[in-house]
Amino acid sequence: MARLSTWSPYTQYVQAGLVDGQFMNASFCLIAAGPPRLANVGSMSLIGAAAAQGAGDDIVFPIGVVQNFNLSHNRQFNRVWEIGSERSFFISGRTVGQLGLSRVMYHGPSLLRVLYAYYQDLVPPTLAPSLIGPNNLAVLTTPNPHDLKIAPGFENIFMNLASDLFNQPIGLMVYFRDSNEDTMGTIYLEGAVIPSHTIATDAQGTVVQENAAVQFERGVPVAVSALALVGLNASDQAMLGITG
Repeated sequence: MARLSTWSPYTQYVQAGLVDGQFMNASFCLIAAGPPRLANVGSMSLIGAAAAQGAGDDIVFPIGVVQNFNLSHNRQFNRVWEIGSERSFFISGRTVGQLGLSRVMYHGPSLLRVLYAYYQDLVPPTLAPSLIGPNNLAVLTTPNPHDLKIAPGFENIFMNLASDLFNQPIGLMVYFRDSNEDTMGTIYLEGAVIPSHTIATDAQGTVVQENAAVQFERGVPVAVSALALVGLNASDQAMLGITG
């Protein structure tokens, strides 16, 4: 990383540690749906270790054919002035997170069906089998095994947002890697609900597009084996106790 005291635009990049051909783009981002709280399954460090060893397959389910997603946080700040001064102070307020998903309905489970992949209700008459499989850790540890009363849909297509299924929260994992498949970082969005779902096409359309707006209670970083902080030299990393 360039330092202000030695900065030279003719000889240096501002950001060091960048390797030609090693980059991030949409191909190396993965979104997966799972239980509402990872703490119900285990600690954050255990989840990261489980994902590395393949046990993450029993916790979350990847969402395919996603065309677009946007994740945002909005934090409220109250600005306070005082009489007798032109200066001001900021008082921090609440933070609200939301996620938007756009997906093509190509074949198989619809967007709402995939978002509730972890959920399981095998009590008749309304059935909702899990997509994750028989070793579903989320089902085994879910705090509220709710028995569905209003059908969200059947088999592959869930489209009835008025179903009591959607009273139950979910979780979403967003996983980032680079082009060398080295993990950059992971965040798990807990306590997520779906206030809006739309599906659209037209007479000349070649695809059916689904969109869902998601609000989540908080985002929790997941401890995974990731690349060391880019931009610090070896001595800086050693001083901070950072290892690759």
